[in-house]
Amino acid sequence: MKLNGYHLLAAAVLATTLAGCGKNENKGFANVNGSPITNSELIEYLETKQTIRANVNGQVVNVNVQDTLAFQALQDMVVRKLVIEMAKKEGVLPTMDEVNTHIKLLGDVTPAFVQNLQNRGLSMKGIREQVQVDLAQQNLIAKGITVTDAEVDEYIKVNKAEFQDPAKAEMFWIVANAQSRPQADAELTKGTKFEDVAVKYSIDPEAKATGGKFGSRQFVGGVPLTTLAPSFQSEVAKTAAGKTTAWVAIPNQQGMFAKFFVVKKTEARDQEITPARKALVKQGLAVARGKQTKDIQDKLATMLREAKITVEDDALKGLWEKFDENLKKQAASTQVPTSPTGQ
Repeated sequence: MKLNGYHLLAAAVLATTLAGCGKNENKGFANVNGSPITNSELIEYLETKQTIRANVNGQVVNVNVQDTLAFQALQDMVVRKLVIEMAKKEGVLPTMDEVNTHIKLLGDVTPAFVQNLQNRGLSMKGIREQVQVDLAQQNLIAKGITVTDAEVDEYIKVNKAEFQDPAKAEMFWIVANAQSRPQADAELTKGTKFEDVAVKYSIDPEAKATGGKFGSRQFVGGVPLTTLAPSFQSEVAKTAAGKTTAWVAIPNQQGMFAKFFVVKKTEARDQEITPARKALVKQGLAVARGKQTKDIQDKLATMLREAKITVEDDALKGLWEKFDENLKKQAASTQVPTSPTGQ
């Protein structure tokens, strides 16, 4: 039973973007050499986009999505509304004061908590709203459950490995193929700065935006080595700060290679068991215990089927109607018929 589940929904950034765009569809979202990209253009693109770039084991890959990004965001936002509604009915909806206290608690344990989310595009308003949903769901599951301080201390004692910060590294990287590798190596041999070579030659789509820095959008203060692919992890682990790794084949990307420049390394270390960390452990234990006897997913599914949901957007309306129809079919197929006497 691992208690690291204090993460926000993956679609939070996209959902926030869509919510903001809807206010003025003709407002400029961006501008390219004098040519505007309007919010309406962005929304229409998201409504049909079926691939995304994802970070998998430290590498950026293109993956297909089910339906579209906009439809997934719509589903997430509907569920968020239902979670808030359910928490209100059960008297466990966190107030904004409680949300702010929880954000501070998370920040005390992970100082870069807010900064990491802001780097992904979330405003403080968006962070508060998502934390309220996350906390409401935890409150629903943990309602009526009490965890003692002694139980918290025992959990920490038995699960020491869980309370250790992994080794980290701050790095730049170059992603290259067989054709661009010699060019990058020639520049490095001449003494060109690694990050300049990364910006010029790297195939990584974010190289120019990040100056070649690896994991800068996801992590503040270094990338945990445990998040890297095993081949990356072993190469970085044996490379001293200020040094460059050899070229490493990128898993599942035939003909693609990566080279890292290690700026700084931080060894693994035990976390300080602060009151804030204990508070999160206590909450996590209550949620874990509640999951054994409660399944709010069933309640959410029922609310979803019974909710009056109107989708006005033409591109999403058909997808939602099909989704709603499938929900009702699944519910009908899982119902157990009873006899007229109820026995």
